[in-house]
Amino acid sequence: MEGLVTDWVGQENQATICRVTCGWKRPELSLDAVRPYWRDAHSPAIARRDGVYEYRHYPLDPVIGDLFGALDGIETAPPSDQQLMWLSDVRYRDQAGLDAFGASPPSDVKAQILADIEMIVDKSTTYLVLGDKARTLIDRLDDPAPAGPPAHPTFSVFFKQRGDEAPFRSAINDLADRWAGAPGVVRLRLNLFEIPDMEAERKAGYPVKTHPQEMQYQAWIDLTLEDATIARGLISPAEAVALGREVRAIHAYPAPAVYTFNHGGSPTLAGLRGYPAVAAIRGLNANHQRDPGLLRWMYGDVAPAAGVR
Repeated sequence: MEGLVTDWVGQENQATICRVTCGWKRPELSLDAVRPYWRDAHSPAIARRDGVYEYRHYPLDPVIGDLFGALDGIETAPPSDQQLMWLSDVRYRDQAGLDAFGASPPSDVKAQILADIEMIVDKSTTYLVLGDKARTLIDRLDDPAPAGPPAHPTFSVFFKQRGDEAPFRSAINDLADRWAGAPGVVRLRLNLFEIPDMEAERKAGYPVKTHPQEMQYQAWIDLTLEDATIARGLISPAEAVALGREVRAIHAYPAPAVYTFNHGGSPTLAGLRGYPAVAAIRGLNANHQRDPGLLRWMYGDVAPAAGVR
């Protein structure tokens, strides 16, 4: 309907349970081989599992240690061999959605999907985010299901706490609120992590390859800026001093692409056909290839009847 405005932030914030998995590849594998495999073979399978409300995948480039300028007393760059290479963000509307995800697909098929973890992953950690501990504060992109290189510089900013959890979370909440109101901030989604529960992951059938506790993070901000230079004004020297009382590390990873494979509970075009097909369709403006009838004929009821992004 012409003139209709959708509250994409409100829609995104309907997810109340999030599983954020990040890690790096086995050392003998080429990143150039791992990235397209994860994007075009592994992720469409995840996108079609029951119970998913949203699924985004972010390849991550090496940390930019001086993105925010000098932050005295705060580590801004870990050793190169400890830096993350990807982040997969799977969100569920509620516990029923997470339970449905755990039961999907049948165990013999699920084993084939999980075989990718054994094949690709050296280390990874899954962080749980609950309720309003995961929330989007601002999104001016008007693109709820981005796929491909971002239109604006996008960063996954990870934080490690220095001391107790409560003052750390308060400090990160305040930081997120301040950034969300800063000129030039296009998108900001805050995620405060629970302590990873490896026993729960093991019971769910996932191979446990978690990072040592010292390398684990306690928060993540998905941050998009009009221009990367804007980051220099987001933490003043005085703010860095105050922040450093609760935060011992801030690691900003550039995301060269953002892939949305499930949006609002349905696979996207990338989730159905893979990203190369999305790029080819965009290249020729072949929007008839998005036709719901065509996609449901090709993929069955998993394709949304109302159209696909």
